[in-house]
Amino acid sequence: MHARTDRVLPNRLELRQMVQCVQLYYRQQKHQKEIAKALGISSSKVSRLLKRAFADGLIRVETDLPKHPTLEAELTERFGLRDAVVIPTGDEQEIKEDLGAAAARYFEKVTANGVRVGISCGFTLYQTIRQLKDHRFRDLTLLPLSGESTLKLVDLFPNTLVGMMAAKYRPHVTAYALPVQLFGSLAEINRERQRLLRNPDVKRIYDDAHQVDIALLGIGMIGEQTPGFCSLAESCGVSVKTLRTLGVVGEINYQPFDQEGQIVNRKELTALTQRVLAVSAERLRELSGQYGKHVIAVGGGNQKLDAIHGALQGKFFNVLVTDEETAIQLLAKRSESETKKPHR
Repeated sequence: MHARTDRVLPNRLELRQMVQCVQLYYRQQKHQKEIAKALGISSSKVSRLLKRAFADGLIRVETDLPKHPTLEAELTERFGLRDAVVIPTGDEQEIKEDLGAAAARYFEKVTANGVRVGISCGFTLYQTIRQLKDHRFRDLTLLPLSGESTLKLVDLFPNTLVGMMAAKYRPHVTAYALPVQLFGSLAEINRERQRLLRNPDVKRIYDDAHQVDIALLGIGMIGEQTPGFCSLAESCGVSVKTLRTLGVVGEINYQPFDQEGQIVNRKELTALTQRVLAVSAERLRELSGQYGKHVIAVGGGNQKLDAIHGALQGKFFNVLVTDEETAIQLLAKRSESETKKPHR
């Protein structure tokens, strides 16, 4: 028995709307909300029609052109980025997959054989790595930007994602892992950190992670039952409510920051932030300012808006991959914050 593979053809009205969406979006650079209003349809239908047009071959991408150059240029200029990638805002359930696809293509554009790649954690990075093309590069060195936080909480930690990426490029790849820290009190954590870093193999991997050529970062939001940092915080007795009370709006590589992009170094969080061997946010900022280094953050969606904006304020990365609606709101927040600044 053969599987049925023929596609359902669009009707005449849908085909006409599809063509109109493509022309307005790609030729006239209209936002999806503007297209929806012009055609009298919903924004979600505009997104579906654009994706259908691509899947059906109505759009053929022969060069790596930006999907929304106006927004990308504005983000780059207003936030001091090296580059930005803005994709159409589609269905909320699909946004991480779409962002992952865009980040994968960008990574493949800037990567070369033999570079060192650092990876943080999260589901959007999982989607990024999942959509990389097999055997595209040779002799990459893959390094986790942080170690495992615990043995009890299974999540898409850096070590896991390093292993996933290594499978894409095997056998011509070298990949490393960083160990778990398990102790509870601050004194025990500090003793364990010192013990681990006295191990020459661990120390070399940790030091190499600070010198990567390309870093792939997720941006974590602060929310109930959120895997990763928030789950780790709750296991350490620090609730999401406490994090918010302390002014935390997001985290990057297990380091919490506020709306101004400042790392929150409160004593209530010391045991939590020291629990994981991690490349510091300050080091990520330094790498972002170095010539030839790409520190790529991937994130989008309304729920992550404050976290992404705070991370931009902190300058923890120099490339942002996000969606159209988030980009518009980020620029609006930027304008609002600039308006509130006192005049000298």
